[in-house]
Amino acid sequence: MLKSCAAAITVLGAVVSFAICAGSATSANAQALGRQPVHFNVSGPVERLEMIVNTSRILTTEHKVPQLLVENQGVVRAQPISPNQVQLSALKAGFTTLTVWDENQGEHTIDVLVYGDARELENLLMTEFPEATLRVRPLASSVVISGYVPRAEMVSRIVLMAEDYYPSVINNIAIGGVQQVLLHVKLMEVSRTKLRQLGFDWANFNADDSILQSVSGLATGSLTGTSVNNTTGVLSARGVASGPGATMAFGIINNANSFFGFISALRQYNLVKVLAEPTLVTVSGRPASFNSGGEFPIPIPQGLGTTSIQFREFGTRVDFVPIVLGNGRIRLEVRPAVSELDYSRSVSLNGTTVPGIRTRWVDTGVEMQAGQTLALAGLIQTQIESENAGLPWLSDLPWAGAAFRRVREKNNEIELLIVVTPEFVGALDANDVPPCGPGQLTGAPSDTELYFRGYLETPKCCPDGSCSSCSDGVGPATYNAPATYGPAYQTAPGLQQPTPASVPNRITPGSGNQTPNSPATAGGSGSGGPGLIGPTGYDVLQ
Repeated sequence: MLKSCAAAITVLGAVVSFAICAGSATSANAQALGRQPVHFNVSGPVERLEMIVNTSRILTTEHKVPQLLVENQGVVRAQPISPNQVQLSALKAGFTTLTVWDENQGEHTIDVLVYGDARELENLLMTEFPEATLRVRPLASSVVISGYVPRAEMVSRIVLMAEDYYPSVINNIAIGGVQQVLLHVKLMEVSRTKLRQLGFDWANFNADDSILQSVSGLATGSLTGTSVNNTTGVLSARGVASGPGATMAFGIINNANSFFGFISALRQYNLVKVLAEPTLVTVSGRPASFNSGGEFPIPIPQGLGTTSIQFREFGTRVDFVPIVLGNGRIRLEVRPAVSELDYSRSVSLNGTTVPGIRTRWVDTGVEMQAGQTLALAGLIQTQIESENAGLPWLSDLPWAGAAFRRVREKNNEIELLIVVTPEFVGALDANDVPPCGPGQLTGAPSDTELYFRGYLETPKCCPDGSCSSCSDGVGPATYNAPATYGPAYQTAPGLQQPTPASVPNRITPGSGNQTPNSPATAGGSGSGGPGLIGPTGYDVLQ
Protein backbone atom coordinates (compact mmCIF):
# COMPACT_ATOMS: atom_id res chain seq x y z
CA MET A 1 0.00 0.00 0.00
CA LEU A 2 2.80 2.35 0.87
CA LYS A 3 4.66 1.56 -2.39
CA SER A 4 1.57 2.25 -4.55
CA CYS A 5 0.92 5.38 -2.59
CA ALA A 6 4.54 6.40 -3.14
CA ALA A 7 4.15 5.75 -6.83
CA ALA A 8 1.04 7.91 -6.88
CA ILE A 9 2.92 10.54 -4.96
CA THR A 10 5.70 10.41 -7.50
CA VAL A 11 3.29 10.93 -10.37
CA LEU A 12 1.45 13.67 -8.59
CA GLY A 13 4.75 15.19 -7.59
CA ALA A 14 5.76 15.37 -11.22
CA VAL A 15 2.50 17.07 -12.06
CA VAL A 16 2.92 19.53 -9.22
CA SER A 17 6.49 20.24 -10.22
CA PHE A 18 5.35 20.92 -13.78
CA ALA A 19 2.65 23.25 -12.50
CA ILE A 20 5.20 25.13 -10.45
CA CYS A 21 7.56 25.48 -13.40
CA ALA A 22 4.76 26.66 -15.65
CA GLY A 23 3.62 29.08 -12.99
CA SER A 24 7.11 30.55 -12.67
CA ALA A 25 7.06 31.47 -16.34
CA THR A 26 3.95 33.55 -15.80
CA SER A 27 4.60 34.69 -12.25
CA ALA A 28 3.78 38.29 -13.10
CA ASN A 29 0.31 37.40 -14.34
CA ALA A 30 -0.28 35.03 -11.43
CA GLN A 31 0.65 37.70 -8.91
CA ALA A 32 -1.52 40.24 -10.67
CA LEU A 33 -4.52 37.93 -10.52
CA GLY A 34 -4.03 37.25 -6.83
CA ARG A 35 -2.94 33.59 -7.28
CA GLN A 36 -1.09 31.95 -4.42
CA PRO A 37 1.59 29.25 -4.39
CA VAL A 38 0.43 25.65 -4.62
CA HIS A 39 2.25 24.44 -1.49
CA PHE A 40 1.50 25.73 2.00
CA ASN A 41 3.99 24.79 4.75
CA VAL A 42 2.53 24.23 8.20
CA SER A 43 5.07 25.09 10.87
CA GLY A 44 3.29 26.90 13.73
CA PRO A 45 0.47 25.79 15.99
CA VAL A 46 -1.97 28.28 14.40
CA GLU A 47 -1.97 29.20 10.70
CA ARG A 48 -4.25 31.13 8.36
CA LEU A 49 -4.96 30.11 4.77
CA GLU A 50 -6.95 31.99 2.10
CA MET A 51 -8.32 30.19 -0.93
CA ILE A 52 -10.53 30.80 -3.93
CA VAL A 53 -13.49 28.64 -4.88
CA ASN A 54 -12.59 25.71 -7.21
CA THR A 55 -8.87 25.91 -6.36
CA SER A 56 -6.69 23.48 -4.38
CA ARG A 57 -3.67 23.79 -2.08
CA ILE A 58 -1.24 21.20 -0.70
CA LEU A 59 -0.45 21.35 3.02
CA THR A 60 3.05 20.10 3.90
CA THR A 61 4.18 19.32 7.45
CA GLU A 62 7.57 18.33 8.90
CA HIS A 63 6.23 15.06 10.34
CA LYS A 64 3.76 12.45 9.22
CA VAL A 65 0.07 13.20 9.55
CA PRO A 66 -1.79 10.25 11.07
CA GLN A 67 -5.01 12.21 11.74
CA LEU A 68 -6.85 15.38 10.57
CA LEU A 69 -10.28 16.94 11.08
CA VAL A 70 -12.29 19.41 8.92
CA GLU A 71 -15.00 21.32 10.82
CA ASN A 72 -17.14 22.26 7.79
CA GLN A 73 -16.68 19.73 5.02
CA GLY A 74 -19.06 21.65 2.75
CA VAL A 75 -16.51 24.46 2.43
CA VAL A 76 -13.22 22.53 2.14
CA ARG A 77 -12.49 18.90 1.26
CA ALA A 78 -9.23 17.35 2.62
CA GLN A 79 -7.50 14.32 1.04
CA PRO A 80 -4.12 12.86 2.10
CA ILE A 81 -1.72 12.39 -0.80
CA SER A 82 1.42 11.43 1.18
CA PRO A 83 2.39 10.74 4.80
CA ASN A 84 3.12 14.45 5.41
CA GLN A 85 0.99 16.16 2.69
CA VAL A 86 -2.74 16.90 2.50
CA GLN A 87 -4.57 18.31 -0.52
CA LEU A 88 -7.29 20.87 0.23
CA SER A 89 -10.00 21.62 -2.34
CA ALA A 90 -12.20 24.73 -1.93
CA LEU A 91 -15.83 23.84 -2.63
CA LYS A 92 -17.70 27.08 -1.85
CA ALA A 93 -17.17 30.43 -0.19
CA GLY A 94 -17.08 30.33 3.56
CA PHE A 95 -14.94 29.71 6.63
CA THR A 96 -13.80 26.54 8.33
CA THR A 97 -11.07 25.20 10.59
CA LEU A 98 -8.69 22.34 9.77
CA THR A 99 -6.95 20.53 12.64
CA VAL A 100 -3.89 18.36 11.90
CA TRP A 101 -2.09 16.04 14.35
CA ASP A 102 1.42 14.77 13.64
CA GLU A 103 3.09 11.56 14.81
CA ASN A 104 4.61 13.37 17.82
CA GLN A 105 1.13 14.27 19.11
CA GLY A 106 1.67 17.85 17.90
CA GLU A 107 -1.48 19.79 17.01
CA HIS A 108 -1.76 22.38 14.20
CA THR A 109 -4.86 24.49 13.58
CA ILE A 110 -5.36 26.13 10.17
CA ASP A 111 -8.11 28.72 9.69
CA VAL A 112 -9.26 28.40 6.09
CA LEU A 113 -11.08 31.32 4.47
CA VAL A 114 -12.57 30.66 1.04
CA TYR A 115 -13.51 33.57 -1.24
CA GLY A 116 -15.67 33.56 -4.31
CA ASP A 117 -14.02 33.36 -7.70
CA ALA A 118 -13.73 36.89 -9.16
CA ARG A 119 -10.58 36.31 -11.18
CA GLU A 120 -12.35 36.88 -14.48
CA LEU A 121 -13.53 40.31 -13.35
CA GLU A 122 -10.14 41.10 -11.84
CA ASN A 123 -8.38 40.13 -15.06
CA LEU A 124 -10.79 42.30 -17.08
CA LEU A 125 -10.21 45.34 -14.85
CA MET A 126 -6.44 44.82 -14.94
CA THR A 127 -6.52 44.74 -18.74
CA GLU A 128 -8.82 47.72 -19.23
CA PHE A 129 -7.28 49.91 -16.49
CA PRO A 130 -3.56 49.12 -16.32
CA GLU A 131 -2.84 52.39 -14.46
CA ALA A 132 -5.17 51.48 -11.59
CA THR A 133 -4.36 49.35 -8.54
CA LEU A 134 -7.52 47.40 -7.68
CA ARG A 135 -8.52 44.51 -5.45
CA VAL A 136 -11.71 42.53 -6.01
CA ARG A 137 -13.34 40.65 -3.13
CA PRO A 138 -16.61 38.83 -3.91
CA LEU A 139 -19.24 38.38 -1.21
CA ALA A 140 -22.35 36.23 -1.08
CA SER A 141 -24.37 38.36 -3.51
CA SER A 142 -22.12 41.37 -4.11
CA VAL A 143 -18.52 42.33 -4.71
CA VAL A 144 -16.18 44.78 -2.98
CA ILE A 145 -13.76 46.72 -5.17
CA SER A 146 -11.02 48.67 -3.41
CA GLY A 147 -7.79 50.33 -4.43
CA TYR A 148 -6.65 53.52 -6.16
CA VAL A 149 -7.27 55.02 -9.59
CA PRO A 150 -5.46 58.02 -11.11
CA ARG A 151 -8.61 59.65 -12.54
CA ALA A 152 -12.11 60.06 -11.14
CA GLU A 153 -13.76 59.19 -14.44
CA MET A 154 -12.48 55.59 -14.13
CA VAL A 155 -14.63 54.86 -11.08
CA SER A 156 -17.97 54.91 -12.88
CA ARG A 157 -16.70 52.65 -15.66
CA ILE A 158 -15.22 50.15 -13.20
CA VAL A 159 -18.49 49.94 -11.29
CA LEU A 160 -20.43 49.53 -14.53
CA MET A 161 -18.27 46.56 -15.58
CA ALA A 162 -18.55 44.95 -12.14
CA GLU A 163 -22.35 45.20 -12.20
CA ASP A 164 -22.35 42.88 -15.20
CA TYR A 165 -20.94 40.11 -12.94
CA TYR A 166 -22.58 40.94 -9.60
CA PRO A 167 -25.95 42.55 -8.88
CA SER A 168 -24.50 44.79 -6.18
CA VAL A 169 -21.11 46.54 -6.18
CA ILE A 170 -19.58 48.07 -3.05
CA ASN A 171 -17.30 50.88 -4.20
CA ASN A 172 -14.25 51.48 -1.98
CA ILE A 173 -12.11 53.01 -4.74
CA ALA A 174 -10.06 56.08 -3.87
CA ILE A 175 -8.59 58.63 -6.28
CA GLY A 176 -4.84 58.97 -5.90
CA GLY A 177 -2.82 62.18 -6.09
CA VAL A 178 -3.29 65.67 -4.69
CA GLN A 179 -6.93 66.51 -4.01
CA GLN A 180 -6.58 70.12 -2.82
CA VAL A 181 -7.03 72.88 -5.40
CA LEU A 182 -6.27 76.59 -5.19
CA LEU A 183 -8.04 78.90 -7.63
CA HIS A 184 -6.70 82.30 -8.68
CA VAL A 185 -9.54 84.42 -10.08
CA LYS A 186 -9.38 87.88 -11.64
CA LEU A 187 -12.55 89.75 -12.53
CA MET A 188 -12.00 92.94 -14.51
CA GLU A 189 -14.94 95.10 -15.53
CA VAL A 190 -14.93 98.44 -17.31
CA SER A 191 -18.14 100.42 -17.73
CA ARG A 192 -18.20 103.51 -19.96
CA THR A 193 -21.34 105.64 -19.90
CA LYS A 194 -22.18 108.57 -22.17
CA LEU A 195 -25.18 110.75 -21.37
CA ARG A 196 -26.84 113.52 -23.39
CA GLN A 197 -30.03 115.27 -22.35
CA LEU A 198 -31.85 118.52 -23.04
CA GLY A 199 -35.00 119.80 -21.39
CA PHE A 200 -36.76 123.18 -21.17
CA ASP A 201 -39.55 124.26 -18.81
CA TRP A 202 -41.01 127.73 -18.61
CA ALA A 203 -43.63 129.75 -16.80
CA ASN A 204 -45.27 133.06 -17.81
CA PHE A 205 -47.19 135.41 -15.49
CA ASN A 206 -49.24 138.32 -16.85
CA ALA A 207 -51.13 140.11 -14.13
CA ASP A 208 -53.53 137.52 -12.77
CA ASP A 209 -53.05 135.16 -15.73
CA SER A 210 -50.36 132.46 -15.69
CA ILE A 211 -49.18 129.41 -17.64
CA LEU A 212 -46.61 126.74 -16.73
CA GLN A 213 -44.98 124.05 -18.89
CA SER A 214 -43.21 121.43 -16.76
CA VAL A 215 -42.77 118.40 -19.01
CA SER A 216 -39.10 118.07 -18.04
CA GLY A 217 -39.79 118.32 -14.32
CA LEU A 218 -37.50 121.32 -13.95
CA ALA A 219 -40.13 123.85 -12.80
CA THR A 220 -41.70 122.77 -9.54
CA GLY A 221 -44.13 124.38 -7.15
CA SER A 222 -47.58 125.97 -7.48
CA LEU A 223 -48.91 128.95 -9.37
CA THR A 224 -51.03 130.26 -6.52
CA GLY A 225 -48.47 132.72 -5.30
CA THR A 226 -48.46 136.49 -4.87
CA SER A 227 -46.69 139.02 -7.02
CA VAL A 228 -43.08 138.81 -8.03
CA ASN A 229 -40.64 139.20 -5.14
CA ASN A 230 -37.61 140.99 -6.55
CA THR A 231 -35.72 140.51 -3.31
CA THR A 232 -35.67 136.71 -3.32
CA GLY A 233 -35.11 136.40 -7.07
CA VAL A 234 -36.90 134.78 -9.92
CA LEU A 235 -36.30 131.18 -8.87
CA SER A 236 -39.03 131.39 -6.23
CA ALA A 237 -41.30 133.96 -7.76
CA ARG A 238 -45.02 133.23 -7.54
CA GLY A 239 -44.27 129.82 -5.98
CA VAL A 240 -42.24 128.50 -8.94
CA ALA A 241 -38.85 126.96 -8.11
CA SER A 242 -36.25 125.12 -10.19
CA GLY A 243 -35.96 121.37 -9.90
CA PRO A 244 -32.75 119.45 -9.19
CA GLY A 245 -32.10 118.78 -12.92
CA ALA A 246 -31.99 122.42 -13.98
CA THR A 247 -28.59 123.63 -15.12
CA MET A 248 -29.68 127.20 -15.89
CA ALA A 249 -32.60 129.38 -14.81
CA PHE A 250 -33.50 132.87 -15.99
CA GLY A 251 -36.32 135.36 -15.66
CA ILE A 252 -37.61 138.30 -17.71
CA ILE A 253 -39.80 140.79 -15.86
CA ASN A 254 -41.50 143.62 -17.76
CA ASN A 255 -44.05 145.62 -15.82
CA ALA A 256 -46.83 143.17 -15.00
CA ASN A 257 -45.51 140.41 -17.21
CA SER A 258 -42.95 137.85 -15.90
CA PHE A 259 -41.37 135.00 -17.82
CA PHE A 260 -39.22 132.30 -16.17
CA GLY A 261 -37.24 129.57 -17.91
CA PHE A 262 -35.43 126.47 -16.65
CA ILE A 263 -32.98 124.64 -18.93
CA SER A 264 -31.35 121.28 -18.39
CA ALA A 265 -28.56 120.74 -20.93
CA LEU A 266 -26.13 118.08 -19.85
CA ARG A 267 -23.34 116.07 -21.45
CA GLN A 268 -21.82 113.52 -19.07
CA TYR A 269 -19.12 110.82 -19.32
CA ASN A 270 -18.76 108.18 -16.61
CA LEU A 271 -16.05 105.54 -16.22
CA VAL A 272 -16.25 102.70 -13.71
CA LYS A 273 -13.54 100.08 -13.20
CA VAL A 274 -14.01 96.99 -11.05
CA LEU A 275 -11.09 94.67 -10.25
CA ALA A 276 -11.40 91.71 -7.89
CA GLU A 277 -8.70 89.07 -7.32
CA PRO A 278 -10.11 86.44 -4.94
CA THR A 279 -8.10 83.29 -4.09
CA LEU A 280 -10.01 80.17 -3.01
CA VAL A 281 -8.88 76.76 -1.74
CA THR A 282 -10.96 73.60 -1.50
CA VAL A 283 -10.72 69.84 -1.94
CA SER A 284 -11.81 67.90 -5.00
CA GLY A 285 -15.58 67.73 -5.42
CA ARG A 286 -16.41 70.30 -2.73
CA PRO A 287 -17.87 73.66 -3.81
CA ALA A 288 -16.27 76.88 -2.64
CA SER A 289 -17.47 80.48 -2.93
CA PHE A 290 -16.20 84.01 -2.44
CA ASN A 291 -18.15 87.25 -2.08
CA SER A 292 -16.81 90.78 -1.80
CA GLY A 293 -19.63 93.25 -1.39
CA GLY A 294 -22.47 93.66 1.03
CA GLU A 295 -26.18 93.25 1.69
CA PHE A 296 -29.00 95.75 1.56
CA PRO A 297 -32.34 95.44 3.40
CA ILE A 298 -35.67 94.88 1.65
CA PRO A 299 -38.87 95.52 3.66
CA ILE A 300 -41.44 92.75 3.21
CA PRO A 301 -45.05 93.59 4.25
CA GLN A 302 -46.61 91.00 6.55
CA GLY A 303 -50.00 90.52 8.07
CA LEU A 304 -51.55 92.83 10.70
CA GLY A 305 -49.58 95.82 9.41
CA THR A 306 -46.18 94.42 10.33
CA THR A 307 -43.09 94.51 8.14
CA SER A 308 -40.15 92.10 8.08
CA ILE A 309 -36.70 92.67 6.63
CA GLN A 310 -34.87 90.47 4.16
CA PHE A 311 -31.31 91.06 2.98
CA ARG A 312 -30.06 90.65 -0.57
CA GLU A 313 -26.34 90.46 -1.27
CA PHE A 314 -24.47 92.30 -4.01
CA GLY A 315 -20.86 92.68 -5.08
CA THR A 316 -18.37 90.27 -6.65
CA ARG A 317 -19.09 86.59 -6.11
CA VAL A 318 -17.27 83.49 -7.37
CA ASP A 319 -18.56 79.90 -7.02
CA PHE A 320 -16.48 76.99 -8.27
CA VAL A 321 -16.28 73.21 -7.98
CA PRO A 322 -12.98 71.48 -8.89
CA ILE A 323 -12.79 67.75 -9.65
CA VAL A 324 -9.32 66.21 -9.85
CA LEU A 325 -9.11 63.80 -12.78
CA GLY A 326 -5.52 62.63 -12.29
CA ASN A 327 -2.33 63.17 -14.30
CA GLY A 328 -2.48 66.86 -13.47
CA ARG A 329 -5.90 67.44 -15.08
CA ILE A 330 -8.77 69.23 -13.36
CA ARG A 331 -12.43 69.48 -14.29
CA LEU A 332 -13.49 72.95 -13.23
CA GLU A 333 -16.96 74.43 -12.94
CA VAL A 334 -16.84 78.21 -12.47
CA ARG A 335 -19.62 80.72 -11.91
CA PRO A 336 -18.38 84.29 -11.34
CA ALA A 337 -20.93 87.06 -10.90
CA VAL A 338 -20.66 90.85 -10.56
CA SER A 339 -23.69 92.73 -9.21
CA GLU A 340 -24.23 96.34 -8.23
CA LEU A 341 -27.04 98.52 -6.95
CA ASP A 342 -29.06 100.29 -9.63
CA TYR A 343 -31.19 103.11 -8.26
CA SER A 344 -32.61 103.85 -11.71
CA ARG A 345 -34.65 100.66 -11.32
CA SER A 346 -35.65 101.24 -7.70
CA VAL A 347 -39.14 100.88 -6.27
CA SER A 348 -40.80 102.57 -3.31
CA LEU A 349 -42.39 100.43 -0.62
CA ASN A 350 -44.02 102.01 2.43
CA GLY A 351 -41.96 105.15 1.94
CA THR A 352 -38.70 103.19 1.58
CA THR A 353 -36.75 103.18 -1.67
CA VAL A 354 -35.49 99.71 -2.59
CA PRO A 355 -32.85 99.75 -5.33
CA GLY A 356 -32.63 97.22 -8.11
CA ILE A 357 -29.60 95.03 -8.84
CA ARG A 358 -27.64 94.94 -12.06
CA THR A 359 -25.92 91.55 -12.43
CA ARG A 360 -23.47 90.01 -14.90
CA TRP A 361 -22.52 86.37 -14.42
CA VAL A 362 -21.05 83.41 -16.28
CA ASP A 363 -21.62 79.68 -15.65
CA THR A 364 -19.18 77.34 -17.42
CA GLY A 365 -17.26 74.08 -17.01
CA VAL A 366 -13.94 73.07 -18.57
CA GLU A 367 -11.14 70.50 -18.29
CA MET A 368 -7.60 71.80 -18.07
CA GLN A 369 -4.15 71.09 -16.70
CA ALA A 370 -3.15 72.46 -13.31
CA GLY A 371 -1.38 75.78 -13.80
CA GLN A 372 -3.12 76.62 -17.07
CA THR A 373 -5.35 79.68 -17.33
CA LEU A 374 -8.94 79.94 -18.48
CA ALA A 375 -9.94 83.33 -19.90
CA LEU A 376 -13.61 84.20 -20.41
CA ALA A 377 -13.48 87.18 -22.75
CA GLY A 378 -15.82 88.84 -25.19
CA LEU A 379 -18.46 89.58 -22.55
CA ILE A 380 -19.22 93.02 -23.95
CA GLN A 381 -22.61 94.61 -23.45
CA THR A 382 -23.78 97.78 -25.18
CA GLN A 383 -26.98 99.37 -23.90
CA ILE A 384 -28.53 102.48 -25.46
CA GLU A 385 -31.51 104.16 -23.78
CA SER A 386 -33.33 107.05 -25.49
CA GLU A 387 -36.29 109.05 -24.22
CA ASN A 388 -38.44 111.78 -25.76
CA ALA A 389 -41.18 113.22 -23.52
CA GLY A 390 -43.29 116.31 -24.33
CA LEU A 391 -46.69 117.85 -24.86
CA PRO A 392 -48.80 116.28 -27.58
CA TRP A 393 -48.60 118.00 -30.98
CA LEU A 394 -46.60 120.94 -29.62
CA SER A 395 -43.48 118.83 -28.98
CA ASP A 396 -43.57 117.60 -32.60
CA LEU A 397 -43.30 121.07 -34.10
CA PRO A 398 -40.03 121.71 -35.98
CA TRP A 399 -37.57 123.82 -33.98
CA ALA A 400 -40.28 125.35 -31.75
CA GLY A 401 -41.10 121.91 -30.34
CA ALA A 402 -37.89 121.96 -28.25
CA ALA A 403 -39.64 124.32 -25.80
CA PHE A 404 -42.29 121.68 -25.09
CA ARG A 405 -40.26 118.46 -24.72
CA ARG A 406 -37.34 116.76 -23.01
CA VAL A 407 -34.93 114.39 -24.80
CA ARG A 408 -32.41 112.09 -23.21
CA GLU A 409 -29.94 109.51 -24.56
CA LYS A 410 -27.75 107.20 -22.48
CA ASN A 411 -25.11 104.92 -24.01
CA ASN A 412 -23.54 102.34 -21.67
CA GLU A 413 -20.72 100.00 -22.75
CA ILE A 414 -19.71 97.24 -20.31
CA GLU A 415 -16.74 94.95 -20.88
CA LEU A 416 -16.10 92.00 -18.54
CA LEU A 417 -13.01 89.76 -18.49
CA ILE A 418 -12.65 86.74 -16.18
CA VAL A 419 -9.33 84.89 -15.78
CA VAL A 420 -9.14 81.63 -13.78
CA THR A 421 -5.98 79.64 -12.91
CA PRO A 422 -6.24 76.42 -10.81
CA GLU A 423 -3.25 74.95 -8.96
CA PHE A 424 -2.55 72.00 -6.67
CA VAL A 425 -1.58 73.16 -3.18
CA GLY A 426 -0.86 71.78 0.26
CA ALA A 427 -0.86 73.12 3.78
CA LEU A 428 2.06 75.11 5.20
CA ASP A 429 4.50 73.45 7.54
CA ALA A 430 5.11 75.06 10.92
CA ASN A 431 8.50 76.40 9.83
CA ASP A 432 6.99 78.00 6.70
CA VAL A 433 4.52 80.24 8.51
CA PRO A 434 5.65 83.90 8.35
CA PRO A 435 6.45 85.28 11.80
CA CYS A 436 4.63 88.56 11.19
CA GLY A 437 1.25 89.22 9.65
CA PRO A 438 -0.57 92.36 8.56
CA GLY A 439 -0.75 94.89 11.37
CA GLN A 440 1.78 93.17 13.62
CA LEU A 441 4.60 95.60 12.76
CA THR A 442 2.65 98.59 14.06
CA GLY A 443 0.81 99.38 17.25
CA ALA A 444 -1.27 102.07 18.93
CA PRO A 445 0.58 105.34 19.68
CA SER A 446 1.01 106.82 23.13
CA ASP A 447 -0.80 109.98 24.23
CA THR A 448 2.19 112.16 23.29
CA GLU A 449 2.48 110.59 19.83
CA LEU A 450 -1.27 110.77 19.18
CA TYR A 451 -2.12 114.24 20.49
CA PHE A 452 1.08 116.24 19.96
CA ARG A 453 2.64 114.50 16.95
CA GLY A 454 -0.49 113.23 15.19
CA TYR A 455 0.75 109.66 14.74
CA LEU A 456 -1.96 107.08 14.12
CA GLU A 457 0.32 104.05 14.53
CA THR A 458 3.88 103.38 15.60
CA PRO A 459 6.34 100.58 14.73
CA LYS A 460 6.76 97.65 17.07
CA CYS A 461 8.36 94.19 17.15
CA CYS A 462 6.65 90.91 16.42
CA PRO A 463 5.60 88.80 19.41
CA ASP A 464 8.38 86.29 18.78
CA GLY A 465 11.00 89.01 18.23
CA SER A 466 11.99 87.62 14.84
CA CYS A 467 11.34 90.76 12.75
CA SER A 468 14.22 92.77 11.41
CA SER A 469 12.87 95.92 13.05
CA CYS A 470 13.46 94.40 16.48
CA SER A 471 17.17 93.93 15.83
CA ASP A 472 17.34 97.52 14.63
CA GLY A 473 16.12 98.81 17.98
CA VAL A 474 12.80 100.14 16.72
CA GLY A 475 10.04 99.49 19.21
CA PRO A 476 6.61 100.84 19.95
CA ALA A 477 7.99 104.04 21.49
CA THR A 478 11.66 104.14 20.49
CA TYR A 479 13.35 105.63 17.45
CA ASN A 480 17.10 105.42 16.81
CA ALA A 481 18.26 107.97 14.26
CA PRO A 482 21.23 107.25 11.95
CA ALA A 483 24.66 108.39 13.02
CA THR A 484 24.79 110.87 10.11
CA TYR A 485 22.36 113.15 11.95
CA GLY A 486 25.00 114.10 14.50
CA PRO A 487 25.16 113.81 18.28
CA ALA A 488 22.51 116.45 18.98
CA TYR A 489 19.02 115.09 19.68
CA GLN A 490 15.77 116.32 21.11
CA THR A 491 14.41 113.91 23.67
CA ALA A 492 10.67 113.51 24.00
CA PRO A 493 8.80 111.18 26.36
CA GLY A 494 9.19 107.72 24.89
CA LEU A 495 10.66 108.99 21.60
CA GLN A 496 14.09 110.13 20.36
CA GLN A 497 14.30 112.39 17.31
CA PRO A 498 17.00 114.50 15.60
CA THR A 499 17.19 118.23 16.09
CA PRO A 500 15.46 120.46 13.53
CA ALA A 501 18.78 121.98 12.50
CA SER A 502 20.23 118.68 11.33
CA VAL A 503 17.17 117.10 9.63
CA PRO A 504 15.40 118.23 6.41
CA ASN A 505 11.69 118.96 6.38
CA ARG A 506 10.75 115.65 4.71
CA ILE A 507 12.82 112.45 4.77
CA THR A 508 12.05 109.43 2.63
CA PRO A 509 13.14 105.91 3.57
CA GLY A 510 16.34 104.57 2.11
CA SER A 511 19.77 103.43 3.24
CA GLY A 512 21.03 104.50 6.63
CA ASN A 513 24.48 105.38 5.21
CA GLN A 514 23.15 108.35 3.18
CA THR A 515 23.44 111.95 4.32
CA PRO A 516 20.40 113.97 5.44
CA ASN A 517 20.54 116.15 2.32
CA SER A 518 20.22 113.11 0.04
CA PRO A 519 16.78 112.55 -1.51
CA ALA A 520 16.70 108.99 -0.07
CA THR A 521 17.74 109.40 3.56
CA ALA A 522 16.99 106.62 6.01
CA GLY A 523 13.86 106.66 8.06
CA GLY A 524 15.19 104.22 10.66
CA SER A 525 18.41 102.50 11.67
CA GLY A 526 21.24 101.50 9.38
CA SER A 527 19.60 98.29 8.13
CA GLY A 528 16.51 100.09 6.82
CA GLY A 529 13.99 98.97 9.45
CA PRO A 530 10.67 100.81 9.87
CA GLY A 531 10.99 104.23 11.41
CA LEU A 532 8.81 107.16 12.39
CA ILE A 533 9.59 109.24 9.28
CA GLY A 534 9.02 108.80 5.57
CA PRO A 535 6.05 108.28 3.29
CA THR A 536 4.24 106.11 5.83
CA GLY A 537 3.16 109.30 7.58
CA TYR A 538 5.75 109.69 10.35
CA ASP A 539 7.15 113.17 9.75
CA VAL A 540 9.95 114.73 11.78
CA LEU A 541 8.76 117.47 14.08
CA GLN A 542 10.11 120.95 13.41
